[in-house]
Amino acid sequence: MSELFTAKIESIVPHAEDQVFMMLEVPPEVWGSHRQPSQYIELVVEGQEPWRGTIANRTAMEHFEILVKDKGGRSHKITSLEPKSLIRVSKPMGSGFPILAHRKHNVIMGCSGVAICAMRPVIQEILLYRGDWRRVHLFYGERTDHHFAFTEEREWWREARIDIHLSASRPAEGSYWKGHVGYIQDNLPLVSPEIGNTVAFLAGLDAMIEDFTDSLLRMGMPMNMIILNV
Repeated sequence: MSELFTAKIESIVPHAEDQVFMMLEVPPEVWGSHRQPSQYIELVVEGQEPWRGTIANRTAMEHFEILVKDKGGRSHKITSLEPKSLIRVSKPMGSGFPILAHRKHNVIMGCSGVAICAMRPVIQEILLYRGDWRRVHLFYGERTDHHFAFTEEREWWREARIDIHLSASRPAEGSYWKGHVGYIQDNLPLVSPEIGNTVAFLAGLDAMIEDFTDSLLRMGMPMNMIILNV
C-alpha cells in the first residue's frame, strides 16, 4: 500500500445521479506532489481497502477535488462521509496528461463516466491560456442524460471554445435528450475532428479506450499521439 496521509473533507455534496463531489483539505506534502493534470490518488476509509480516484482539479492548488460514483462497497463508504470527516489519502500517482507539452496542438479528449475527472483539469489548464491551443474537442459519454457531471461548468467551457460532444448510451425513457445516442467512439467519426497536429487524451473503460483508439487510428492519428493517464 502507498504511504498515506490524513486529509479532511471540506465539503461533500450530491452531484450528478449516484455521484458526490468532494473537496479535500490535504497536507502540503500531498498537494505539492501534484505534478501533472489527471493524476490519481488512493483514498482509504478505516477498515476498507483503498479506493482510487482521479484528481479533478489542476495542479498548484492547495486542495483536491474528487468526483465519486456510488457503486456500493468502498465507494459507498466514501459517499456516506460527512463534511469535516477525516480520510487517509496517498500522494498523487500516475503519469497524468502532459497538456503543457502540447501547446499549439489541436486537442481531442475522450472519456466515459466519472473519467470526466481526468479531462476537467486538462480543460482548466487550457482555459488559463486558451490561445496556446488550437481546436479543442471533448467527447464525453454517460449511460443516461442524468449522469453527466459538471453541467454548469460545461457552459463556461463552451464559451471558451471547447467543442463538447455528449453521448448517452441509454437515455432515460421519456427524457428530453437530444444529443447523440450511443457511445463516444461511434460519435467520433461523425464529428470527424481534424487529426493533423493533434494530441488525444483518453480515460475510462478499457473497451471504450480500445474502440476510440481504433477509430483515431483509422482516421490517421499516429499511435504516439494517443495518451492515457496511467
